[in-house]
Amino acid sequence: MKRAMWVALGTGMVISSAAAIGIGASSVFAPQAASISRAQFASALAAIETQGEKGLARCEERPAADRELCRAEAAADELVRSADLKTDFRRAQDAARAAQRARVEARYYVERAKCASIAGAKREGCLIAAHAARGNALLELAAGYENRS
Repeated sequence: MKRAMWVALGTGMVISSAAAIGIGASSVFAPQAASISRAQFASALAAIETQGEKGLARCEERPAADRELCRAEAAADELVRSADLKTDFRRAQDAARAAQRARVEARYYVERAKCASIAGAKREGCLIAAHAARGNALLELAAGYENRS
């Protein structure tokens, strides 16, 4: 019985070590994205703004009930895309943190817009839940950077 247990543990350790080595090698040898120039950044940012304006224009064609949610989704998409672009351009930890916060804020905007179609006490509960989810997400992000300087 003991020998079978040791063999099983040893086999599991070898398999998990091989998997860890494979995962580590894939992240080490993954190609790094080339940094973008200031001109490329400016043109990409202008393209994101143009796409955002087109998205907002498409929202105007929707029924009134869906219009606010569509606007929130378009604004959230533009917010996230511009934050990701800034992260690619700056390549700094601050920009990466800002992109994470932008994703949280984008989800919050969309959840609040979804609450607009609800009436009464359910709407208040929906807004509170959206706000609580945003707070929890921001706390989780902050916890990841707690021990780092």
